[in-house]
Amino acid sequence: MQKETNKLHQLLAVENDRKTQAINIIDETVETLSKKHDHFDGLTKIYEPYDENEQKIPPESKEIVTTVKEKINYSKQAISKGIDAQISKEETNASGSASAELVLPGEVSFGYLSATALLALEQHLVRIRNMYKVIPTLDPTKKWLVNDAGVFETDPEVKYRTEKKVEKIVKYEATKEHPAQVDLVTLDKQVGEYKTTYKSGKITPYQKSILLERIDKAIDAVKSARAVANSCEVKNVYVGEKLFQYINSGIL
Repeated sequence: MQKETNKLHQLLAVENDRKTQAINIIDETVETLSKKHDHFDGLTKIYEPYDENEQKIPPESKEIVTTVKEKINYSKQAISKGIDAQISKEETNASGSASAELVLPGEVSFGYLSATALLALEQHLVRIRNMYKVIPTLDPTKKWLVNDAGVFETDPEVKYRTEKKVEKIVKYEATKEHPAQVDLVTLDKQVGEYKTTYKSGKITPYQKSILLERIDKAIDAVKSARAVANSCEVKNVYVGEKLFQYINSGIL
């Protein structure tokens, strides 16, 4: 378990690195979620001939590289450290007067945070929303069910394989006087079927909408808390004139 930094100078030494790593992780996750949809899709394709003497075709398969859940869970560790480092710094530096309780829907309280910490948290949430916004979703034209491995899967989709077969068509039956008249015709005949089962590590559009709605509610709650925090009385501090007196003394 990583040792906590208990001194401000220790926190300042790692805060910028953690914040930068969090931003980089978000950028990399956005890249994967938005442009590498094939990482989340897999399938198994099996051919079944109708006649055991027909051509045998080996099965095809493509494994899922990762799932949306795995990708988000991996990314959130670095992102959480970046958030915690910056908020901890802001809270340590804050006077404590300009603060408000952050309460999310469902009465989930995060305690009292300073206005500067709330502003930093809002910026993090905006970046997180941009990451969730590009989460790929399942093809709505297919019926998906969760399998034993915890990923979505379809029932086998059947497509037929045909081959051109030459068959004899009897135009006229044989008689005592004449032999049968037979024509050779080429027909497309079904010889087997492919059964394809699609698999996916994506989520449903409905699940994605819920995630984005929760983030939006969190952002609204942070904005409301920041407005309350900023409504405190200003502590007026006058150092400007005295500072210039020191700088300019005896010269200007």
